Amino acid sequence: MKLFKEVLKNNLKIILFYVLIGIVINFLNLYGITYYQKILDEFQYGTLTFIPLIIYGVLLVISTMLGFIENYPEQQVSNKLYLDFKLQSLKKMKTIDYLEYQKIGTGRLIQKVEDGATASRDIIMDFWLKIFRYLLPTAIFSLYFIFCIKKELVIYVFIGYIFVIIITNLIIKKLYKLKENILFDQEILNKHLVRGFMELVVFRTNKKYEEEIEISKDCIKNIVNGKTKIKLVHEIFFTAFDLIVNLLKIIVLFYALIKSNLSVGALVTIISLLGKAYEPIAIFNVEYVDYKLNMVAVKKYIEFLNTKDDLNLNKGKIINKLKGEIEFKNVSFEYNYNSNMIIDNLSFKINSNSSIALVGESGSGKSTIVKLLIGLLKYSKGEILIDENKVSSLNLDYLYNNITYVSQEAPIFDGTLKENLVFNKNVSNKKIEEVLRLVCLDKLYNRLENGLETELGEKGVRVSGGEKQRIALARLFFDDSKIIILDEATSAMDNLTEKQVMKNIIERLNNKTLIIIAHRLETIKYVDNILVLKNGKVKEQGTYNELIRKDGYFKKLYKAVK
Repeated sequence: MKLFKEVLKNNLKIILFYVLIGIVINFLNLYGITYYQKILDEFQYGTLTFIPLIIYGVLLVISTMLGFIENYPEQQVSNKLYLDFKLQSLKKMKTIDYLEYQKIGTGRLIQKVEDGATASRDIIMDFWLKIFRYLLPTAIFSLYFIFCIKKELVIYVFIGYIFVIIITNLIIKKLYKLKENILFDQEILNKHLVRGFMELVVFRTNKKYEEEIEISKDCIKNIVNGKTKIKLVHEIFFTAFDLIVNLLKIIVLFYALIKSNLSVGALVTIISLLGKAYEPIAIFNVEYVDYKLNMVAVKKYIEFLNTKDDLNLNKGKIINKLKGEIEFKNVSFEYNYNSNMIIDNLSFKINSNSSIALVGESGSGKSTIVKLLIGLLKYSKGEILIDENKVSSLNLDYLYNNITYVSQEAPIFDGTLKENLVFNKNVSNKKIEEVLRLVCLDKLYNRLENGLETELGEKGVRVSGGEKQRIALARLFFDDSKIIILDEATSAMDNLTEKQVMKNIIERLNNKTLIIIAHRLETIKYVDNILVLKNGKVKEQGTYNELIRKDGYFKKLYKAVK
């Protein structure tokens, strides 16, 4: 699979080292058991010297030291694989088609990524690598050393393998079904726990918690019963497994008694190696069930990674510089799952270095227009032009170098006020202070104990929602983008502050094309043109004063939100 190939390729050297050191440790451990035979036999016959004891001690020391050293590649491989598998999801987010992303939903997406990354890591670490670095070497080396001592005993070992495999096949289907049911019940339980934590007000006022608790109790009962059954099934298998191994040990003892040609050292060694020869099969039985269950999560993750990409992100006409002229020509758009037209035969033009506001009721198409303009959504009819270039033919990755989008969320990161304003740009404090006055943040600046170097905390916990939005808007004055889109970017401000901030932005950024989605209509008095939208069409357009005097749909909206 492509997912595994790319991640394995990136970690190939450390994985090979991890496998190699595991094989060496297993060889030394098993060789140490056979070398112990030499010590016992020489002790029995009175010929034991210090040299075999020293060699045996060295083997134990090397094996112990390698056991410590293997912790490094084990942790490197385990953690790197998990994080690299998660990184694949971020790479996918860079190219995923916007509509496909909307279909998945953030909550389901996070769950798929987490489960998929964990399961993918476990498949490699606990199944494939365990097979090649531990299970196979242990079985092969054990059989080899038994063969070296008494080759005819290998036949009995293989007969035992047949019985173990038969028992495994009988039990493994039962075990898989039980674990599958447990996972299902755990998903239901987690779902009800999470929504019980997150929806306190709704659940409490609607007296929903009793029902949630009863459903959770049923899930807990099923999980407990399922895990108990799994334990019993495991014990049946391991009991049968132990019986076969112990039976073979008895056969070896009888063989030694009848033949009388096995030394004490050889007898002890063979009995020890028998357990080692069968141990891999027992472990494989458990790991194979987990492997099958993990593949369910991996397949869901791969489905996400294989979702449709936005091809225009990496191909199309490259534009490095824009004038900022925008035109919609008879544009229509509808979602695949909805036959209603969201945008219906829409036409308008925005001149470069001008400002325009989009207003209308919820669902009138304001945000859809913006998403169509920046290529997130793909229009079904008509054409959208930027500087007379079709958006559908542009390389979006380069287009985004010339477009800045500011939403109402206004993300603030854990850093200083200055870092949040200019990022890593070299801007004088005097220039920053001037911009702070333009967005009405001078009072905030004056009360901060360390001025521009004041830490704002994680997600900007030290500032209010309105202050966060003004910080985001202040960034525009240090931005080189030609087209600026403000999507309800002043929603958390009071009326007076919002009015003053928007006035300063429109006046000072008159060398850019400015598109504003607004809810409070007082704030867009100073834009060059207003498009009044209804059901995906332009109902009216004109300046603020023209529309107010017209006493039409715009004035109706104005009165409704005033």
